[in-house]
Amino acid sequence: MAHEVFHQKGYQEATMADIARALGVTKPTIYHYFTGKDDLLAAVAEHERKMLEAIIIEVFRGRDFLTGVGIFFDTIMTSYLGKFAPESIAITTRDEKIREIIAQDREQFLGIVARFLEQRQAIGEIRADANPRTLAYAINALFQGLLVYIMQGMEISEVRRVWVDSIRDLTQERAPAPGPN
Repeated sequence: MAHEVFHQKGYQEATMADIARALGVTKPTIYHYFTGKDDLLAAVAEHERKMLEAIIIEVFRGRDFLTGVGIFFDTIMTSYLGKFAPESIAITTRDEKIREIIAQDREQFLGIVARFLEQRQAIGEIRADANPRTLAYAINALFQGLLVYIMQGMEISEVRRVWVDSIRDLTQERAPAPGPN
């Protein structure tokens, strides 16, 4: 519930009272478990990483990698269009504690993605010469950049096409260029 409040209202606008109401508890109950909103944000980040890992498993189960990439986009991209995603970028420029939480979350998230990519690489769905950790960074950067494009009004269907094409270009063997005739 707290993650929904952060995504709906944004981190700055969300209050502990809002979160308590959403959870059906009192503020003192929340403060019994969390020292403050930033501590709660760290717990929300951990919860969302677990959700993401479950989504990755579900979306790619029984599917080839590139089909899964498209379905992953459809499943995830729209959930990141709340207020928190763009706000988190601005907050990190002025709040050291939030910057640390987001940096730790990013590192753990990249580890999840890199492990998943290693598994797909092991079964031959990702080119053998690719570095899974570097790919994880590139895919995350692509996702973040495309999220900005969506917020700026780019058509979601065009963004999806760019997502799938870019992931294909990053992960798949390229056909050799035709030789001279």
